[in-house]
Amino acid sequence: MSALQAPPTTWIDVARRLALVSVESLEIPAKIYRARIAWYGLTLEVAAGTAETEVFDWLEKIFPNRTRAEPLRLELEGPAYFNELPVEIIVGDPLPDFRQSFGIVDGTIEFHSRGIPNQGNRPSPIVAALSVKGGTGRTTSAIAFALRWAAKAGKPVLLIDADLEAPGISYLFEAHAGVAKVSLEDIITLAHSEEDPTAPQTVDFASERLRDHAIGSSLFVLPLRRDIDELTSSAVRPEHLSTPERPFALADILSAIAAKLGCVGAVVDVRAGLVPLGVNLAMDPNVSPIFVTTLADQSIRATGALVQFLSREMRRFGGALRKPLLIVNRVPVVFKQTGMDQRLTEPLIASLLTSLLSEKPSVLSASESVFDELSDIEPFIQVDIPELPDMQISARGWSEFIAQISGSGFDKIIGPGIDQWIATELETGRPATPEIGPLVPASTPDISRQQLGVYAEQLIAAENATGGVPKPLVTQPLAALAQRFQSEVPIAVSEGAKGTGKTLAARYFISQGQWDVTVSALGGRSDAIRGAIVPVCASIQSSSKFQTEVDDARNKVSTEMGFGNPLNVYETTAWLKEQIGLNHSEQIWVGLWLDIIAWSVGLNVRQTGAGEVLLEKLRSSGKQIVALLEGLEELYTAVSDTGVDSAMRAALVSLPQRLRSEARRPLGVIVFVRRDTVEAAVKQNLDQYRREYHLFALSWTEDDVLELAAWLTTQSNALPDLWFPAFSILPFAEKALRLESLWGKKLGPDDVPGKRTREAYTATWVIAVLSDLRGRLVPRDLVRLLASAAAVQPDGEERTTYQTRLLVPRALKKAVEPTSSAKVKETEEEISELAPVFAKFKLKTNEIVAPLSAEALATIGIDNAELQLLIKHGIVFGDTQPYEVPELFRLGLGLRHAGARRSVVNLYRKARP
Repeated sequence: MSALQAPPTTWIDVARRLALVSVESLEIPAKIYRARIAWYGLTLEVAAGTAETEVFDWLEKIFPNRTRAEPLRLELEGPAYFNELPVEIIVGDPLPDFRQSFGIVDGTIEFHSRGIPNQGNRPSPIVAALSVKGGTGRTTSAIAFALRWAAKAGKPVLLIDADLEAPGISYLFEAHAGVAKVSLEDIITLAHSEEDPTAPQTVDFASERLRDHAIGSSLFVLPLRRDIDELTSSAVRPEHLSTPERPFALADILSAIAAKLGCVGAVVDVRAGLVPLGVNLAMDPNVSPIFVTTLADQSIRATGALVQFLSREMRRFGGALRKPLLIVNRVPVVFKQTGMDQRLTEPLIASLLTSLLSEKPSVLSASESVFDELSDIEPFIQVDIPELPDMQISARGWSEFIAQISGSGFDKIIGPGIDQWIATELETGRPATPEIGPLVPASTPDISRQQLGVYAEQLIAAENATGGVPKPLVTQPLAALAQRFQSEVPIAVSEGAKGTGKTLAARYFISQGQWDVTVSALGGRSDAIRGAIVPVCASIQSSSKFQTEVDDARNKVSTEMGFGNPLNVYETTAWLKEQIGLNHSEQIWVGLWLDIIAWSVGLNVRQTGAGEVLLEKLRSSGKQIVALLEGLEELYTAVSDTGVDSAMRAALVSLPQRLRSEARRPLGVIVFVRRDTVEAAVKQNLDQYRREYHLFALSWTEDDVLELAAWLTTQSNALPDLWFPAFSILPFAEKALRLESLWGKKLGPDDVPGKRTREAYTATWVIAVLSDLRGRLVPRDLVRLLASAAAVQPDGEERTTYQTRLLVPRALKKAVEPTSSAKVKETEEEISELAPVFAKFKLKTNEIVAPLSAEALATIGIDNAELQLLIKHGIVFGDTQPYEVPELFRLGLGLRHAGARRSVVNLYRKARP
């Protein structure tokens, strides 16, 4: 039983319970305005004509079995002299005042808030570094953040020491520059005395003195007090500056000082704990919070409780906590390696999601996306800092301490998280791409959208792409292939899920003709070994064009080699299907694969042993060939069919082993293969097998997906300057920044100074809707999403509101359902064993609710074997029921969604690494 559920012992318990009810209860009568409570009783201010029985019934709901009548009172658990709290009812004023909470239980509780007063636009943003426990590394994090922010902005940062008990920044500053000329204590005292609530004279005075507090070009430091050895605090405290009209006056003044100094913003290092100054800053809707913790249980729990309190108090006044930066400090390396750190932080993460993602329970139809109504798909940004021996004892001097931060690697580890947080939380109202200005379409926006749609549509099925074969986006796996095999022809298996680009890569390799030409195109090296690329298997089932390309490539190689007419690809496919049906052993299949490679270049066609003859001819001539196998899945109906496992295992395991044993490697092989084929063929030591070829696996990261979006847009000529060769090395935040010309920063209007839209960030939203909750992303899904979105023309109002972006939010949201439907259809076509399972879902369209409970699975008719099949292919996710269904499949399968959507966000967050 929580403290808020337990019987009240004192009037403080009653105050806490009423404060909680004022935020989370939907049953507060409109007639009850506020409560005033102290040790002597509870006074409820109500509307005229409110009956005492109405008040009694309401109190009984909040304090069951504790409400007494005649006279109205609450029964407590205290000692005899204080075991009842009298309740008085008076007619009150319905207009509430805004009452800033300072983390203190006091005697007045407003039940119907008028909201936080509009504070206007601050000239520079404020960041508050907060922790509940001391010794978490909060001060170090604040300094590292300030330095990174200054370097990124090219402007200084005002660094403020507000740690009333351990003013570490002040000590560092005094060791560096001597006695301070102005302090935070001075500013608070002077502003409290000034008649003008904006304290312009205090701002001018402090700004002038602070010019002598510059440290290099990066920082201005504002110490806590001038004499830091004086431990007593001023009688004037920061909260004394707050009024109902200006509740966040101190932050207003600090922002004005930072702007006067030409700073990009201010960073405040706040004393650990739930102190009034920290609460005042953290509850300010225009202050961005950094929470710092370690893995210690007390620190984890207390941090979660702090965020819960802040979120609750802000919701009381219709506000919301800004997206925080969470820094988990001093994570032991062994904890990171074993995943223990995630298990320890899981309670904190769950608490953060519950606090930050306030949502009303609802059921979504099979055409509504879970992510469309979630303003914060990534409600916080987390950075984990390992244990750093060089940071165990802090240096005394400022220069030495900064060198310590840099030398330990602290700044490099924390940097990417800081950059992403700055880009999303602190750079509001800026142009989409400040370095180059807004990107301009090559034609009118309507024509550019059409160009993007046409180009993306033809790349959805790479085997059907018309015109010249486009060079694929060179991601890490393709670059690794080019880098790894330069002195010898490649022997590699490139595994990838459906739609990861296997066919496009194969078509491109075939179009290049020679291995050295391919390496030059992919990696820019011109000294790779020469070897003719021979397509042996290919995805020709639905593409006559690709079939022609394969046959033309075979004829070209056979002519160069001086062999006869090769077997065409149709004959190759038919022969291989026939051989699979004969259920040969794996050893026999190695010879068959060698033979079919020889027949593909016109050597001893249809003669057994042709492969051995080819190897000998290549050795004697000094020439090399690279056999390319792609589209193996078209050779069979299901991986469970007779003969499939031995044929595929020979192609994936034994054939590469045999070719590696050949002297001077005359024959290489590249196999582009689907994940399920690998899993069906390699039944032993699968993890070891995958590790051998992991560099070439066609896995796509979030950064790759963003780059693909930019690449597609540029290749289509919709935004010719969006993508460039060095795009891949940009940080995630920089990629998202450039893509704002394509789809905007958020799924809503752009932020402007002083006004932030509560919408999801578009780049994160796109990745979330395309994720399978396992962290796996498929480029074909993005291509299809862009093709569908580009087909949606904006209306008149959208053309005005979103004139700086090509795709409007409505188009992106509307594209999710057709993308999901096509994904389901494509999946059942490619993995035939899923077709009957999907058919069961379609019989219950819009009837079944996800997450899938045991009852729901029984209603659909899914048995355990089918469930395991769905889990294996990423259609459902989870170790136990209820099972989540990724948006990418849920909509296409016709499932509704119910329950806490924050659980989907949590799974997505876990999947991201």
